[in-house]
Amino acid sequence: MDKKCSITVLYDAAEDVEKAKAEKEGKPFPLAYAQVADALEKRGHKVKTIGVTKKINSLVGLVEKDTSDVIFNLCEAIACSTQHEHNVVGLLELFEKCFTGCGSAGWLLAGDKALCKKIFQFHNVRYPRFCTFDKGKVEWSDELEFPLIVKPLNEDASIGIDKGSVVHHVKELLERISYIQREFEGATLVEEFIAGREIYVGVLGNDRPEAFPVIEWDFSKVKDSIKIAGTEAKWDCDSEGYKAPVIFPEDIPEEVVKGIQHAAITAYQALKLSGYARVDMRLRQRKPTKEAAAAESPSVKAKGEVVAKSPSGSAKNDEHGNSGATHSREWDYPIIEVNPNCWLEKRSEFAAAARKHGLSYPELLEQILELALDRRPHVAR
Repeated sequence: MDKKCSITVLYDAAEDVEKAKAEKEGKPFPLAYAQVADALEKRGHKVKTIGVTKKINSLVGLVEKDTSDVIFNLCEAIACSTQHEHNVVGLLELFEKCFTGCGSAGWLLAGDKALCKKIFQFHNVRYPRFCTFDKGKVEWSDELEFPLIVKPLNEDASIGIDKGSVVHHVKELLERISYIQREFEGATLVEEFIAGREIYVGVLGNDRPEAFPVIEWDFSKVKDSIKIAGTEAKWDCDSEGYKAPVIFPEDIPEEVVKGIQHAAITAYQALKLSGYARVDMRLRQRKPTKEAAAAESPSVKAKGEVVAKSPSGSAKNDEHGNSGATHSREWDYPIIEVNPNCWLEKRSEFAAAARKHGLSYPELLEQILELALDRRPHVAR
């Protein structure tokens, strides 16, 4: 971007409080908003920051009076509560501000995990079968089999997800539903548990979004039998999951990678997102059926099949037990959730995937700014 802008970085003021607490305990707590502001200032932009508090009247006044070219919206919560993040965006829309990330419609759609899945069904995007409970009522129910994973319906950042979230029989299921409803005072989501690999796809763009390379949080060497990106893995720096490496997997066939990226873009567009987001999936490889094995025979190979071989031409098994000689249909990659305006810390999966894609951290932020400016004529009037 040649033009230098005046930018207001909007964030949840509770982050400063949480950072102070973490520092007292000797734990790291990187502030994404500070990194964004610093990177943009070094690019020559004029930057200021505004921390959002529970004083909503004050926020309204600050937004109304703000004269910056762009509001870089990093406010994913108010006082650590994610229930009103879409309202912050709605406020920016009402005042006809130019802001980064998606609009309030996208926030509302992506924030409701059950509604997301219904939209995915219409667009033929794979997702875990599920059931929702709210105030003692079953609002939706697919046919489910154990094991299942139980989580709050409208929380993010793995809040409410830990080892106890995966249940194997009715007693555990009922106890976990009761716990979620008691602790979070909201609806409960019950999903089929996908025992697979944790993969993410960053998506960047407005009308013509593009997908970043597939990135994996590699839990293969974690000793826990249940390998999930729960609260401990994301926030407890002493846990095994937290220390698990983030990698760019090389064992996934190219055709499968393209399928994963296509699914991510389809979900992104179906939820009316813009700017940027991270799509979370679980990747698993099904055992080939006799019919699929027969189809792999050179004499009966079906048109359009893709078989990945090792350099020697023989089948190759990796540490996950996946065979390199597989049909793309044997790979399954249901979408778990979509995170609009995902975490923009320098070491985040999204920023790492952007670097792999050829965008440095400052260049990524510039791209996000340009997408906001491109959207400006479409901001709600």
